[in-house]
Amino acid sequence: MKRSGLLAFFLLPAAGVLALFFVQSALNRSFIRRSTEALAREQLAASARILESEASRLLGAGVPATEIIGRFAGPADAYFLALSGADDTVLSWSSRFEGYLPIGKADRGSQDEWIIESPAGAILSLRRPFRGGDGRSYTLYIGYSLARLEEMQSYSRRSFLLLAAAMAAVGLLILSGVYRLHRLTLARAEEAMAERKEKRRFQELSGFSAGIAHEIKNPLNGLALLLETLERRAPAELAADTALGRAEVERIARIIDQFSSAARPLEIRGERIPAGPLLREAAEPLAEEAARRGIRLRTEAPGDLAVWGDRTLLLQALFNLLRNAVEATETGAVEIRAGRRHGRLLIDVEDTGRGIPEADLARIFDPFASNKPGGLGVGLFLTRKIIEAHDGTVAAEPRPEGGTRFRIDLPGGRT
Repeated sequence: MKRSGLLAFFLLPAAGVLALFFVQSALNRSFIRRSTEALAREQLAASARILESEASRLLGAGVPATEIIGRFAGPADAYFLALSGADDTVLSWSSRFEGYLPIGKADRGSQDEWIIESPAGAILSLRRPFRGGDGRSYTLYIGYSLARLEEMQSYSRRSFLLLAAAMAAVGLLILSGVYRLHRLTLARAEEAMAERKEKRRFQELSGFSAGIAHEIKNPLNGLALLLETLERRAPAELAADTALGRAEVERIARIIDQFSSAARPLEIRGERIPAGPLLREAAEPLAEEAARRGIRLRTEAPGDLAVWGDRTLLLQALFNLLRNAVEATETGAVEIRAGRRHGRLLIDVEDTGRGIPEADLARIFDPFASNKPGGLGVGLFLTRKIIEAHDGTVAAEPRPEGGTRFRIDLPGGRT
């Protein structure tokens, strides 16, 4: 799936969910506001009935109308109270609006119930005519604060915004994680496809190379036998030239063998191999040559280290490194050591030889790259091929004391 398609696949449903959430939240807030206003109206009407009854009783008892409002403070949320006569003259009142009494027609129009906006918030107001106990007509005005409703609405809006932000953040995190997982899956799929193509190409080249090597080696073997026969029968003055020709033919045959080995796919026959015996077995064929040249050949490995792999191939890889180290060392020592770090088996092959030029370190594992006289540059290439087939790595670096260190990093564990 392309990036645009992936984003649309996740963003469109997420946008739809957020839109539904917005709509649902707006409907909930509207419902809460209507319900709260209805509750406030019911409470205001109940308070008005109580005040009306009390005012009528006081008027019937002879209490002057100008003193009626002062006899009771009204509900805690009542922002103003007023009592007017038949001609709408205000007889008694109290207000939290600092002297302002919002009961005129400009404020209420012709309605008996209205809402006004004030610095203190919305005020739900009620006009209720009644007949007092003294037989006269009066009108009671009462205003009820809707501040709590506004607080609830404000709290609802804040909660909605916080929840929407949290949902958006979680959605983005999930989208980011899914997108990264998708990218990683695509990358791995592309790597696997590239690996399959490379493997198929390598198999084709390997088969092609094996066929060429077979076709070349057959006549080379015949030529080598012919030169060997000529060497035995040739006059003394031609015997040396014939021997040289046979040696060159054999050298060509060896080159073809090494080329075939480098091109041939590896078949890993895995087993758990103790590291110590593996290192000693790889160094054993070089012990005599090292002793003859005065080079100390040492191996070191804890007894509890092991590696899972193909013994024959790993021996060949280690032998190639050790042989190069011995050939590059004139005096001093060649050491091969094994250790364990972070669940990995590390094998170091170090020598005190002439070292490898910095410019050549990057290409020493390339096929047919060699600085040795007569070298074919196949040994280190095969070594890297074997190590990588075991899910490991091999690298070279100069030693501060002189010489070279080859480090092999393999999956390894304790026996």
